[in-house]
Amino acid sequence: MSTNTSYNEKELLLRLEAGDKSAFDSLYYRFEPRVRLFLHPFAIGDTDMIDIVIQDVFVKLWLKRQELSGIATLEYYLQRMAKNRLLDILKLRNIRDRHKKNYAILQSTSTNNAKEELQLKEYLAIAREGMDKMPLRRRIIFSMNELDGFSIDEIATQMQISRDVVKKQLQKARAFLKEYISKHGDLPGAICLAILVLLEY
Repeated sequence: MSTNTSYNEKELLLRLEAGDKSAFDSLYYRFEPRVRLFLHPFAIGDTDMIDIVIQDVFVKLWLKRQELSGIATLEYYLQRMAKNRLLDILKLRNIRDRHKKNYAILQSTSTNNAKEELQLKEYLAIAREGMDKMPLRRRIIFSMNELDGFSIDEIATQMQISRDVVKKQLQKARAFLKEYISKHGDLPGAICLAILVLLEY
């Protein structure tokens, strides 16, 4: 529709109020480019967002057509509606982006925790396998000391062996397990000793 026809805003608003669709079309073709131009710098060239705002503004203009009699200048009224709608969309977009970021962080943390837990379980299983491969007496001495908290003297007394034998068996057990976990679990030696503390045999 041409925008060069004679324009009488007050008359068009009265016709619009009465439900005249051609009056709406006239107003739309006159003001759509102006509202688009007005929005452009605020929307940072986001034409999709501008299209949404324009659509919402003119839908609202039609729906509120019977409340427009007090408007002094339709262009300012449309600009105010467009600005408010744009701000609403930007707020919603910020909230949505914030939620997306928080969700991504939570997912990442949860995934990392699950991975670490699974890895620790694997290391503990390897440590238990290693203990099973030790000679029986060495395994008992190691278990009494590392898992049950018995001292070297207490173990020596209970098993009726010398302190030196207990100490030697413990040294061999630790060296064996450290090497076993490192070999089968692909872990640095220092961490292997920490894994042993977590064992519940």
